[in-house]
Amino acid sequence: MKKITWLTLLIICFIDFSRAQDQTQQLTNIQKGNYLSYLTTRNSSGKYEGGLRDLTYRITSIKDYRIFPEHKEVYMIRGGDPDRPDKNKELMFLPDNEAYPITYIEKVFEGNKSMQEELGFAPRINPYTDGNRLVFLDQKIYMIENWKDKDNYTLLAVLEYQPKKVSKFKLMKETMKSPKKMNALQPHEKLQQYLDTAFKKQKEHYATWIKKAENTNKVAHTKSVLDLTLKAIKKKNEDWRNSAEYKRIKERNQMAKSHAQNSYAIVINQTGQDIYLYTEGSNNGSVIRNGSSVSTIDCTKNQYYTFSAGMSSREGTKIITANQSCGLQVIVK
Repeated sequence: MKKITWLTLLIICFIDFSRAQDQTQQLTNIQKGNYLSYLTTRNSSGKYEGGLRDLTYRITSIKDYRIFPEHKEVYMIRGGDPDRPDKNKELMFLPDNEAYPITYIEKVFEGNKSMQEELGFAPRINPYTDGNRLVFLDQKIYMIENWKDKDNYTLLAVLEYQPKKVSKFKLMKETMKSPKKMNALQPHEKLQQYLDTAFKKQKEHYATWIKKAENTNKVAHTKSVLDLTLKAIKKKNEDWRNSAEYKRIKERNQMAKSHAQNSYAIVINQTGQDIYLYTEGSNNGSVIRNGSSVSTIDCTKNQYYTFSAGMSSREGTKIITANQSCGLQVIVK
Protein backbone atom coordinates (compact mmCIF):
# COMPACT_ATOMS: atom_id res chain seq x y z
CA MET A 1 0.00 0.00 0.00
CA LYS A 2 2.85 2.36 0.87
CA LYS A 3 4.52 1.66 -2.50
CA ILE A 4 1.36 2.62 -4.38
CA THR A 5 1.02 5.77 -2.28
CA TRP A 6 4.62 6.84 -2.91
CA LEU A 7 4.30 6.07 -6.61
CA THR A 8 1.18 8.20 -6.81
CA LEU A 9 2.95 11.04 -5.02
CA LEU A 10 5.90 10.82 -7.40
CA ILE A 11 3.58 11.01 -10.40
CA ILE A 12 1.77 14.01 -8.95
CA CYS A 13 5.07 15.75 -8.22
CA PHE A 14 6.26 15.08 -11.76
CA ILE A 15 3.05 16.53 -13.23
CA ASP A 16 3.29 19.62 -11.01
CA PHE A 17 6.97 20.10 -11.95
CA SER A 18 6.14 19.81 -15.63
CA ARG A 19 3.37 22.39 -15.34
CA ALA A 20 5.61 24.73 -13.36
CA GLN A 21 8.49 24.68 -15.85
CA ASP A 22 9.25 28.04 -17.40
CA GLN A 23 8.99 28.46 -21.15
CA THR A 24 12.73 28.18 -21.78
CA GLN A 25 12.71 24.78 -20.07
CA GLN A 26 9.62 23.73 -22.07
CA LEU A 27 11.38 24.94 -25.22
CA THR A 28 14.01 22.19 -24.92
CA ASN A 29 11.34 19.75 -26.19
CA ILE A 30 10.42 21.86 -29.23
CA GLN A 31 11.93 20.75 -32.52
CA LYS A 32 12.87 22.92 -35.47
CA GLY A 33 10.85 22.28 -38.62
CA ASN A 34 7.26 22.33 -39.88
CA TYR A 35 4.14 22.25 -37.71
CA LEU A 36 0.49 21.54 -38.41
CA SER A 37 -1.92 24.18 -37.13
CA TYR A 38 -4.98 22.70 -35.39
CA LEU A 39 -7.76 25.23 -34.92
CA THR A 40 -9.28 25.63 -31.47
CA THR A 41 -12.71 27.04 -32.32
CA ARG A 42 -15.54 25.71 -30.12
CA ASN A 43 -19.27 25.60 -30.76
CA SER A 44 -21.98 26.89 -28.40
CA SER A 45 -21.88 23.66 -26.37
CA GLY A 46 -18.11 23.91 -25.86
CA LYS A 47 -17.15 21.12 -28.27
CA TYR A 48 -14.15 21.66 -30.52
CA GLU A 49 -15.12 21.93 -34.18
CA GLY A 50 -11.67 21.05 -35.50
CA GLY A 51 -10.04 22.13 -38.74
CA LEU A 52 -6.49 22.81 -39.90
CA ARG A 53 -4.88 25.80 -41.56
CA ASP A 54 -3.28 25.01 -44.92
CA LEU A 55 -0.47 27.48 -44.20
CA THR A 56 3.22 27.24 -43.36
CA TYR A 57 4.14 27.21 -39.67
CA ARG A 58 7.83 26.56 -39.13
CA ILE A 59 10.34 26.95 -36.33
CA THR A 60 13.36 28.07 -38.33
CA SER A 61 15.92 28.51 -35.54
CA ILE A 62 16.37 28.76 -31.78
CA LYS A 63 19.29 30.88 -30.56
CA ASP A 64 20.61 32.16 -27.25
CA TYR A 65 18.91 35.40 -26.21
CA ARG A 66 21.42 38.19 -26.79
CA ILE A 67 20.45 40.04 -23.59
CA PHE A 68 19.82 37.13 -21.24
CA PRO A 69 21.64 34.09 -22.73
CA GLU A 70 20.00 31.67 -20.30
CA HIS A 71 16.85 32.15 -22.38
CA LYS A 72 16.25 31.92 -26.14
CA GLU A 73 15.32 33.82 -29.26
CA VAL A 74 12.79 31.76 -31.24
CA TYR A 75 12.44 32.38 -34.97
CA MET A 76 9.27 31.28 -36.67
CA ILE A 77 7.36 31.54 -39.94
CA ARG A 78 3.75 31.96 -38.85
CA GLY A 79 1.00 31.38 -41.38
CA GLY A 80 3.17 31.79 -44.47
CA ASP A 81 1.93 31.04 -47.97
CA PRO A 82 3.01 27.46 -48.82
CA ASP A 83 2.95 28.31 -52.53
CA ARG A 84 5.25 31.34 -52.10
CA PRO A 85 7.94 30.28 -49.60
CA ASP A 86 10.21 33.11 -50.82
CA LYS A 87 7.66 35.64 -49.50
CA ASN A 88 7.25 34.11 -46.04
CA LYS A 89 8.30 36.43 -43.23
CA GLU A 90 10.36 35.16 -40.31
CA LEU A 91 9.26 36.50 -36.90
CA MET A 92 11.22 36.62 -33.66
CA PHE A 93 9.78 35.69 -30.24
CA LEU A 94 11.42 36.63 -26.93
CA PRO A 95 10.69 35.66 -23.31
CA ASP A 96 8.14 37.79 -21.46
CA ASN A 97 10.18 37.82 -18.25
CA GLU A 98 13.92 37.91 -17.58
CA ALA A 99 13.74 35.49 -14.67
CA TYR A 100 10.89 33.10 -15.39
CA PRO A 101 9.05 33.43 -18.74
CA ILE A 102 5.57 31.94 -19.08
CA THR A 103 5.07 33.07 -22.70
CA TYR A 104 7.27 34.12 -25.62
CA ILE A 105 6.27 37.43 -27.26
CA GLU A 106 6.55 38.52 -30.90
CA LYS A 107 9.30 41.15 -30.79
CA VAL A 108 11.97 43.04 -32.68
CA PHE A 109 14.99 44.85 -31.26
CA GLU A 110 14.75 48.62 -31.21
CA GLY A 111 16.92 50.68 -33.52
CA ASN A 112 18.84 49.88 -36.68
CA LYS A 113 21.84 47.56 -37.00
CA SER A 114 24.47 50.24 -36.31
CA MET A 115 22.63 51.42 -33.17
CA GLN A 116 22.37 47.83 -31.93
CA GLU A 117 26.08 47.25 -32.53
CA GLU A 118 27.10 50.44 -30.70
CA LEU A 119 24.54 50.62 -27.89
CA GLY A 120 23.31 47.04 -27.44
CA PHE A 121 19.98 45.28 -27.71
CA ALA A 122 16.59 46.17 -26.21
CA PRO A 123 13.19 44.73 -27.21
CA ARG A 124 10.79 47.20 -28.79
CA ILE A 125 7.57 47.95 -26.90
CA ASN A 126 4.83 47.55 -29.50
CA PRO A 127 1.15 47.27 -28.43
CA TYR A 128 0.24 46.00 -31.91
CA THR A 129 2.40 42.86 -31.66
CA ASP A 130 2.91 42.36 -27.92
CA GLY A 131 -0.42 40.52 -27.82
CA ASN A 132 0.94 37.83 -30.17
CA ARG A 133 2.46 35.07 -28.06
CA LEU A 134 3.58 31.47 -28.05
CA VAL A 135 3.38 28.97 -25.21
CA PHE A 136 5.45 25.78 -25.49
CA LEU A 137 3.80 22.93 -23.67
CA ASP A 138 4.33 19.16 -23.90
CA GLN A 139 6.08 19.38 -27.31
CA LYS A 140 3.26 21.49 -28.77
CA ILE A 141 3.03 25.21 -29.47
CA TYR A 142 -0.04 27.15 -28.34
CA MET A 143 -0.54 30.19 -30.56
CA ILE A 144 -2.12 33.21 -28.84
CA GLU A 145 -3.46 36.59 -29.96
CA ASN A 146 -4.91 39.55 -28.02
CA TRP A 147 -2.98 38.72 -24.85
CA LYS A 148 -3.85 41.06 -21.97
CA ASP A 149 -2.97 38.83 -19.03
CA LYS A 150 -2.97 35.14 -18.10
CA ASP A 151 -6.79 35.06 -17.94
CA ASN A 152 -7.58 37.24 -20.96
CA TYR A 153 -6.33 36.12 -24.37
CA THR A 154 -7.43 34.32 -27.55
CA LEU A 155 -6.10 30.83 -28.24
CA LEU A 156 -6.00 30.55 -32.04
CA ALA A 157 -4.45 27.18 -32.66
CA VAL A 158 -2.26 24.37 -31.36
CA LEU A 159 0.79 23.59 -33.48
CA GLU A 160 2.10 20.03 -33.67
CA TYR A 161 5.46 19.04 -35.14
CA GLN A 162 5.47 17.15 -38.46
CA PRO A 163 8.76 15.43 -39.30
CA LYS A 164 7.75 14.88 -42.94
CA LYS A 165 6.10 17.02 -45.57
CA VAL A 166 2.30 16.81 -45.30
CA SER A 167 0.51 15.91 -48.52
CA LYS A 168 -2.90 17.31 -49.42
CA PHE A 169 -4.37 13.86 -48.78
CA LYS A 170 -2.85 13.62 -45.29
CA LEU A 171 -3.95 17.17 -44.53
CA MET A 172 -7.52 16.18 -45.43
CA LYS A 173 -7.31 13.09 -43.17
CA GLU A 174 -5.91 15.13 -40.29
CA THR A 175 -8.67 17.70 -40.75
CA MET A 176 -11.29 14.99 -40.39
CA LYS A 177 -9.62 13.66 -37.23
CA SER A 178 -8.97 17.10 -35.72
CA PRO A 179 -12.28 17.55 -33.79
CA LYS A 180 -11.69 14.30 -31.90
CA LYS A 181 -8.04 15.23 -31.33
CA MET A 182 -8.81 18.67 -29.91
CA ASN A 183 -11.67 17.39 -27.74
CA ALA A 184 -9.28 14.82 -26.28
CA LEU A 185 -6.54 17.42 -25.71
CA GLN A 186 -8.81 20.16 -24.29
CA PRO A 187 -6.23 22.84 -25.15
CA HIS A 188 -7.95 25.79 -23.44
CA GLU A 189 -8.12 23.95 -20.13
CA LYS A 190 -4.59 22.58 -20.46
CA LEU A 191 -3.14 25.99 -21.32
CA GLN A 192 -5.00 27.75 -18.52
CA GLN A 193 -3.81 25.21 -15.96
CA TYR A 194 -0.23 25.80 -17.04
CA LEU A 195 -0.57 29.60 -16.96
CA ASP A 196 -2.18 29.59 -13.50
CA THR A 197 0.58 27.42 -12.06
CA ALA A 198 3.47 29.09 -13.89
CA PHE A 199 2.27 32.63 -13.13
CA LYS A 200 2.54 31.99 -9.38
CA LYS A 201 5.99 30.52 -9.89
CA GLN A 202 6.99 33.54 -11.99
CA LYS A 203 6.06 35.99 -9.24
CA GLU A 204 7.95 33.99 -6.61
CA HIS A 205 11.02 33.43 -8.75
CA TYR A 206 11.28 37.01 -10.00
CA ALA A 207 11.01 38.44 -6.47
CA THR A 208 14.12 36.47 -5.51
CA TRP A 209 15.93 36.90 -8.82
CA ILE A 210 15.70 40.70 -8.94
CA LYS A 211 17.28 41.04 -5.48
CA LYS A 212 20.65 39.99 -6.91
CA ALA A 213 22.68 43.06 -7.85
CA GLU A 214 23.89 41.62 -11.16
CA ASN A 215 20.29 41.02 -12.27
CA THR A 216 19.07 44.42 -11.12
CA ASN A 217 21.95 46.09 -12.98
CA LYS A 218 21.27 44.12 -16.17
CA VAL A 219 17.56 45.03 -16.20
CA ALA A 220 18.46 48.68 -15.59
CA HIS A 221 21.09 48.58 -18.34
CA THR A 222 18.61 47.15 -20.86
CA LYS A 223 16.17 49.96 -20.03
CA SER A 224 18.98 52.51 -20.48
CA VAL A 225 19.79 51.03 -23.91
CA LEU A 226 16.12 51.29 -24.90
CA ASP A 227 15.79 54.88 -23.65
CA LEU A 228 18.97 56.04 -25.38
CA THR A 229 18.07 54.28 -28.64
CA LEU A 230 14.62 55.93 -28.65
CA LYS A 231 16.20 59.33 -27.95
CA ALA A 232 18.65 58.82 -30.81
CA ILE A 233 15.81 57.85 -33.18
CA LYS A 234 13.75 60.85 -32.08
CA LYS A 235 16.67 63.26 -32.57
CA LYS A 236 17.45 61.78 -35.97
CA ASN A 237 13.82 62.19 -37.02
CA GLU A 238 13.77 65.77 -35.77
CA ASP A 239 17.01 66.53 -37.62
CA TRP A 240 15.77 65.34 -40.99
CA ARG A 241 12.35 66.94 -40.52
CA ASN A 242 14.05 70.27 -39.87
CA SER A 243 16.39 69.92 -42.83
CA ALA A 244 16.02 72.04 -45.97
CA GLU A 245 15.98 68.85 -48.07
CA TYR A 246 12.99 67.47 -46.12
CA LYS A 247 11.09 70.74 -46.65
CA ARG A 248 11.81 70.66 -50.38
CA ILE A 249 10.63 67.04 -50.66
CA LYS A 250 7.44 67.82 -48.70
CA GLU A 251 6.75 70.78 -50.96
CA ARG A 252 7.28 68.72 -54.13
CA ASN A 253 5.09 65.89 -52.75
CA GLN A 254 2.32 68.38 -52.08
CA MET A 255 2.66 69.79 -55.59
CA ALA A 256 2.50 66.27 -57.05
CA LYS A 257 -0.58 65.52 -54.95
CA SER A 258 -2.27 68.71 -56.11
CA HIS A 259 -1.39 67.90 -59.70
CA ALA A 260 -2.86 64.41 -59.34
CA GLN A 261 -6.06 65.84 -57.90
CA ASN A 262 -6.26 68.23 -60.86
CA SER A 263 -5.66 65.44 -63.37
CA TYR A 264 -7.57 62.42 -62.06
CA ALA A 265 -10.98 61.39 -60.79
CA ILE A 266 -12.14 58.39 -58.75
CA VAL A 267 -14.71 56.13 -60.39
CA ILE A 268 -16.72 53.84 -58.08
CA ASN A 269 -18.67 50.98 -59.63
CA GLN A 270 -21.99 50.31 -57.86
CA THR A 271 -23.88 48.90 -60.86
CA GLY A 272 -24.01 45.33 -59.59
CA GLN A 273 -21.77 44.09 -62.44
CA ASP A 274 -18.40 44.79 -64.03
CA ILE A 275 -18.10 47.85 -66.25
CA TYR A 276 -15.59 48.78 -68.97
CA LEU A 277 -14.25 52.31 -69.13
CA TYR A 278 -13.22 53.98 -72.40
CA THR A 279 -11.47 57.28 -73.00
CA GLU A 280 -13.11 59.21 -75.83
CA GLY A 281 -11.86 57.95 -79.20
CA SER A 282 -10.43 54.75 -77.72
CA ASN A 283 -11.38 51.14 -78.47
CA ASN A 284 -9.41 49.76 -75.49
CA GLY A 285 -11.46 49.60 -72.31
CA SER A 286 -10.25 48.99 -68.74
CA VAL A 287 -12.43 46.93 -66.42
CA ILE A 288 -13.69 48.15 -63.05
CA ARG A 289 -15.03 45.25 -61.03
CA ASN A 290 -18.40 45.51 -59.31
CA GLY A 291 -18.02 47.10 -55.88
CA SER A 292 -14.49 48.38 -56.54
CA SER A 293 -13.02 51.74 -57.48
CA VAL A 294 -10.18 53.20 -59.56
CA SER A 295 -8.55 56.47 -58.54
CA THR A 296 -6.39 57.15 -61.63
CA ILE A 297 -9.04 57.97 -64.23
CA ASP A 298 -7.91 60.80 -66.52
CA CYS A 299 -10.42 63.58 -65.89
CA THR A 300 -9.03 65.88 -68.57
CA LYS A 301 -10.78 63.79 -71.25
CA ASN A 302 -14.33 62.53 -71.70
CA GLN A 303 -14.82 59.05 -70.25
CA TYR A 304 -17.52 56.50 -71.16
CA TYR A 305 -18.53 53.09 -69.80
CA THR A 306 -20.21 49.95 -71.15
CA PHE A 307 -21.17 46.61 -69.63
CA SER A 308 -19.37 44.63 -72.34
CA ALA A 309 -15.73 44.31 -73.33
CA GLY A 310 -14.59 44.80 -76.93
CA MET A 311 -16.65 47.93 -77.55
CA SER A 312 -15.65 51.60 -77.85
CA SER A 313 -16.36 55.00 -76.36
CA ARG A 314 -18.89 55.67 -79.14
CA GLU A 315 -21.11 52.90 -77.78
CA GLY A 316 -20.78 53.88 -74.14
CA THR A 317 -22.47 56.17 -71.64
CA LYS A 318 -20.57 59.30 -70.66
CA ILE A 319 -19.72 59.53 -66.94
CA ILE A 320 -16.92 62.13 -67.00
CA THR A 321 -16.91 65.38 -68.96
CA ALA A 322 -13.43 66.70 -69.62
CA ASN A 323 -12.04 68.94 -66.83
CA GLN A 324 -15.30 68.91 -64.82
CA SER A 325 -14.76 65.99 -62.40
CA CYS A 326 -11.10 66.36 -61.43
CA GLY A 327 -10.40 65.39 -57.82
CA LEU A 328 -13.98 64.15 -57.37
CA GLN A 329 -15.65 60.75 -56.87
CA VAL A 330 -17.87 59.63 -59.72
CA ILE A 331 -20.30 56.87 -58.67
CA VAL A 332 -21.74 54.70 -61.44
CA LYS A 333 -25.03 53.04 -60.44
